[in-house]
Amino acid sequence: MLHKERLMNWFNPDPERISLGYGLLFCIALAVGAEALYFLEKSVFDFSLFDSLVIVIVIAVLIRNLLPLPQKILPGSSFASKQILETAVLMLGASVNLFKIVDAGASMLLIIIFSVCGGLFIAWFVGHKILKLGSRLALLVGAGNSICGNSAVAAVAPAIGASSTEIAAAISISAILGVVQILFLPLLAPTLNLTNYEYGVIAGLSVYAVSQVVAASFIISNLSGHIATLVKLIRVLLLGPMIIVLGVIHSSTETQQTYWERVKVYVPWFVVGFIILAILRTTGLIPEYIGDRVQIISKFLFVIAMAGLGLGVNLREIVNVGPRVALTTTATTGFMLMCALFAVTFLELG
Repeated sequence: MLHKERLMNWFNPDPERISLGYGLLFCIALAVGAEALYFLEKSVFDFSLFDSLVIVIVIAVLIRNLLPLPQKILPGSSFASKQILETAVLMLGASVNLFKIVDAGASMLLIIIFSVCGGLFIAWFVGHKILKLGSRLALLVGAGNSICGNSAVAAVAPAIGASSTEIAAAISISAILGVVQILFLPLLAPTLNLTNYEYGVIAGLSVYAVSQVVAASFIISNLSGHIATLVKLIRVLLLGPMIIVLGVIHSSTETQQTYWERVKVYVPWFVVGFIILAILRTTGLIPEYIGDRVQIISKFLFVIAMAGLGLGVNLREIVNVGPRVALTTTATTGFMLMCALFAVTFLELG
């Protein structure tokens, strides 16, 4: 009898599961398309101005706002924007080697920590207190511009309960301004008579996304590119602790729970997984080649999740906050750049 029921369920599947499958397949198709456009962009220009996370969220937002969207897609897109996003954050930990912190030296580590914490505060103060953005959106802008770009926005979002529109606004506008950095930051090298090492520190500490750091630094020299990448990776290492801190602090404005109660609730399962995988990667229990492959899978899951997020975004809401997000991004980036210039001038890094 049990086998008969299972057989009947096979031929008469749950409509909710069918709807979930439609939405997931649609998000995967958008992700594949975005990756194809990303590789085409790299092959044409030899580097990428916009990575696939930005491409897919722009495509998804345009589809959501310009075309009639079948309702059966929504459950799957919602699943992608939450569960798949959290899984992608967890898997990202397998690519994190904590020994990179030791390699950079104490002075470098201190200026990076100061810059990241200060950048988050500047974004929150300018965005939320002065420009009256929601605190979640201001923190997303701060996380993206002070830590590691789109991945940081996507990773921090579920910990602070950010909406799809807030995520889309933070990613799209910050990424566009990041392209401006690629175009103009190299002009600092001859203007300020910077060494290749010093320019690498500045690029690694101030540019928005990892791919943009690579584009803005290797154009000067290989040494600049290697130093910038190292500095940027250390910023990435701060992502896990920062998710926990932001989740706990942000919750304090919305609940009367004690500190330890908030820690239990707002240390998400995927962050715990991220930390465990990072420890396994650092100790060598996860080999480097496996960590690199897991990172590729994690990145693709991020792209799928961004497709789901984009399908839930109202474009008018992004336009409404756009100028304020741009100003907040500019303020945060300016602070990061000043920290970088201070580091190479007074701390004699390089």
